[in-house]
Amino acid sequence: MSVIDTELVEAAGTVDDGMTAHARVYLVLQTLNSMGPGLHPLRRIIDESGVTKSTVHRILRAGVEAKHLIYRAPGRYGVSTDVANHRPDASVHLNLPHDSALDRETTVLQRQTAQVAMAFSAVLIDDTPGRLMLDHTYGRRSDFQAAFNHADVDTKVALRYAPLTADAAGLAILSHLDGAPQSHLMREIRSEGYVLTQSPLQDWRMLGVPLWRGSTVYGSLVVMGLRPQMERNRREYAAAALACAARLSARCELGSGAMRMAS
Repeated sequence: MSVIDTELVEAAGTVDDGMTAHARVYLVLQTLNSMGPGLHPLRRIIDESGVTKSTVHRILRAGVEAKHLIYRAPGRYGVSTDVANHRPDASVHLNLPHDSALDRETTVLQRQTAQVAMAFSAVLIDDTPGRLMLDHTYGRRSDFQAAFNHADVDTKVALRYAPLTADAAGLAILSHLDGAPQSHLMREIRSEGYVLTQSPLQDWRMLGVPLWRGSTVYGSLVVMGLRPQMERNRREYAAAALACAARLSARCELGSGAMRMAS
């Protein structure tokens, strides 16, 4: 048994709730992993794991001391970047500022639509251009969290990173790139301003709009929800996403102007 395993098991071994110490450690770490990238509040980890507060706290603190987990005040925990990067389903840990423009706009989009809101960046330096999730928020959509938790590893990875051709998050970018295929689909996306496709999660659809910096597309905003709602409200969701994207693009223009003036 490794030092990390020993410390975590010892931390979990003080409560008799019908589970072994090993089972409690596994359940807490599995819960934290299933929550996806970033930092998560202690209360949510307790609620979703079903393990007692004192035991969860001891397990998490032991994980931090062993450098398997990271802690940030007030009471937020996550899997350390070094550990995550060596998992087959490695998450993206970008640690965006909580009050960044991107964080604010994805939160606004989620609240306006009551769906899942996501932001993606274009990754054009690989042999196969792709899109990488930068931020996401799902509010009270516990059905999304449940669907994500029960998805297989390949599906979780595809939600975080996939080729531009895979779904709406990438097609919203691809359709505006120089040299993009001149197909009917590409022309339709450019004309409508958005695209709606199946998402990596079964029964969930995603609607994507491009993010611009001047005349250059650099990412996409996405609204994701169950098929009936997405089909019924697609134009309403598209309008909300386009408005958020316009505000972010305007901020990019302001930032570019400030940098030019400073140079």
